[in-house]
Amino acid sequence: MSRGKIFLPVTLLIILVSISLARQRQQDEWIPLFNGENLDGWSVHSGFAKYHVEDSAIVGTTVKGSPNSFLCTDRQYGDFVLEFEVLLDPELNSGMQIRSKIAEAEKLFVFSGRDGQLQKTTAPLDRVYGYQVEIATEKSGSSGSIYDEARRAFMLASTKSDPAASKAFKDGQWNKFRIECKGDNIKTWINDVPCVDLRDGMTPRGIIGLQVHGIGNDAGPYQVRWRNIRIKADDEGVEPPVISCRQRVLQCTPKWTGPRAEDGRPYVSDDILERMKNVSVTQAWSIVRGAGYTNCYENAAGWFVLYPGEAIIGRVLTAQYMPSHPDYNRLIMKQGRAEGRIGNSNSWPIDMLKKGDVYVADCFGKVFDGTLIGDNLGNAIYANSGKGVIFDGGVRDLEGIEEIEGFNVWCKGADPSFLRDVMLAAINVPIRIGKTVACPGDIVLAKREGIVFIPAHLVEKVVTESEAVMLRDMFGHQRLKEGKYTPGQIDGRWTAEIQDDFRDWLKKNVKKLPVPKEVIEDMLNPKTRNW
Repeated sequence: MSRGKIFLPVTLLIILVSISLARQRQQDEWIPLFNGENLDGWSVHSGFAKYHVEDSAIVGTTVKGSPNSFLCTDRQYGDFVLEFEVLLDPELNSGMQIRSKIAEAEKLFVFSGRDGQLQKTTAPLDRVYGYQVEIATEKSGSSGSIYDEARRAFMLASTKSDPAASKAFKDGQWNKFRIECKGDNIKTWINDVPCVDLRDGMTPRGIIGLQVHGIGNDAGPYQVRWRNIRIKADDEGVEPPVISCRQRVLQCTPKWTGPRAEDGRPYVSDDILERMKNVSVTQAWSIVRGAGYTNCYENAAGWFVLYPGEAIIGRVLTAQYMPSHPDYNRLIMKQGRAEGRIGNSNSWPIDMLKKGDVYVADCFGKVFDGTLIGDNLGNAIYANSGKGVIFDGGVRDLEGIEEIEGFNVWCKGADPSFLRDVMLAAINVPIRIGKTVACPGDIVLAKREGIVFIPAHLVEKVVTESEAVMLRDMFGHQRLKEGKYTPGQIDGRWTAEIQDDFRDWLKKNVKKLPVPKEVIEDMLNPKTRNW
């Protein structure tokens, strides 16, 4: 038999096995919310009805005087498909809470009622509130409807107008419910009969709760039973990780009062960035440190700098990388896809870069298998930002990177390996670069001496004071060369004579000096001068 005749059956076998495994994975997407043995993962709120496990079912039993009680999941769910079976005492009303909340303190709700008028309600501490899928008697015909429990307190979608839906629930037997939540859409089925289709986006995620309705001091006790409670949840009952958050950026930069970029980072003007080119690392460090930011400077020791003679100056966009953890990395990747992010996670910060941004990344000093970019991503970075990068990690394709004209790199080394066992943890959070802290929205000044991260609200101060120092130094150097003053006179406190000489020098050279004219005029103003 030829090899070709053997190959086809083997290929088909592989395909069939793959399909079988895929189907098995699809079947395994269902997660039981109840283990059939105990109430682990659940807790009672709002009332004091009794819940216990009997014959692999959760049994809820009324207690005289108890308000509505709810057995609630510890986890919260957003988009999901929920299925369960329920057996209801014909004397009782019940419900299944979805995307609901538990009041952590007294909570006031203000909303438009069904008549369009403004209404208010209050939920006390520990009260469960939110969407409730009705479980009621066959006679009531309301099972499968959606009620807003303890919040708006009216029916949001009813089965009453649908003869088939209103008769789907049967007394005295187990009834199968199906609930689908996707975005602002909630749908229900009972015994495979469609019930309601609601659009309401008030609560995008929350707990699931099994209600035992209060009976006051009526007779009883009555019981409701649930079994085969299972869920397919996009978020697995875990709130998605935050990849990039405007609020987090605001927390890093509370003293900035100027304009901000869409992602929340301070937007320091291009003019200030251009003037920053004349600021020395020492001058910037002195001012920032003097303002109380003591962890702002990283010296160049241990860094590979592609072009030591070329400065990197720009608005910082940060990314934090960590050694890979399969569970958390899976959630990060899943959330990134949900947000529409494309490709591998090390490309996501690059997609966010705007002109004037500098991509600063903490890759915990990893070079081998820690290469965050090669020449392809390097070209993308430069196309988006027009700036270079600062990586506490590695790069690859160094020869290709060198061909990107104007693109500079600070990193811990180059290596031909690919990025492995590394995950993106967050974008635009405070990160560690060497022994310093870089915050999103800082202005970075990187020159051959080292790197300074300057909080945005101090940038203009750094520039103007550095310009004043630079002009003083230019004047002093010139006068020393001319022999007009001694080093002691220039380095010490200036006399009135030297100050007047400096003012005259500024006036005569105002058009020649590497500082904007208005800055010099401000320096000459005796009310504002800072020299």
